[in-house]
Amino acid sequence: EMTTMMATASWGRLRPKLARRFSPATLLFLPRSFSSSASAKPRVVVLGSGWGGFQVARDLDKDKYDVRVISPANHFLFTPLLPSTAVGTLEFRCIQEPVRTIKGLREYYQAKARSIDTKEKVVACRDIFKEREFDVPYDYLVIACGAKTNTFGTPGVEEREGQQVQFLKHLYHSRKIRHRILECFERASEPMISNEERKRLLSFIVVGGGPTSCEFTGELHDFITEDCTRWFPDLKNDIRITLVEAGGGLLGSFSQ
Repeated sequence: EMTTMMATASWGRLRPKLARRFSPATLLFLPRSFSSSASAKPRVVVLGSGWGGFQVARDLDKDKYDVRVISPANHFLFTPLLPSTAVGTLEFRCIQEPVRTIKGLREYYQAKARSIDTKEKVVACRDIFKEREFDVPYDYLVIACGAKTNTFGTPGVEEREGQQVQFLKHLYHSRKIRHRILECFERASEPMISNEERKRLLSFIVVGGGPTSCEFTGELHDFITEDCTRWFPDLKNDIRITLVEAGGGLLGSFSQ
């Protein structure tokens, strides 16, 4: 009853334009800042907290714009150093910058943008915790969501993601890779394991000859030869690292 009373009271104070757009029932699920007390400055909504989104949200003049960020990731990730965190060369906190550290940022919503109504200028969102849906109006919209990893339709890749197959694009991917590598070595050191199974567990395949793949392969090699061989000296002859690239050479995006 208290929630309903608060929502009804807020409804009477909303701007006329926003009042025509949403019903009182909808307001129960809207963020608190959609009331008339919100700034009258033009609202800029940024989708994404990566290189483009984070930079725009940080550089916009907060004295002129009401800046809000929507992203499932509550941090900016310095991706060139991501391979180093997968093997422990760097700690995860060294390559991330929380979104809420942006000076003057009005709001941050840890959610996914599901659809955009360009006529009404509204972004339909779904939070990543309870999957509750809410709408965010905007005056200007910046779309900087990035892209997903392309599997090129390779059979079995998507089905085995997070198990035998690991992507390397987000921080949680790096954590999974580190845990998986150590798990493979621990399992391979068990006394009852067969030679075939040991060799399979210690076979690491990196797909792609781009900058991230090459950097990770080098980091993985150093980690295994400098650390793992000291911890598991009996396994060093069974370790195999393979880099697979469909093109004629590595780092094809770079000039010769």
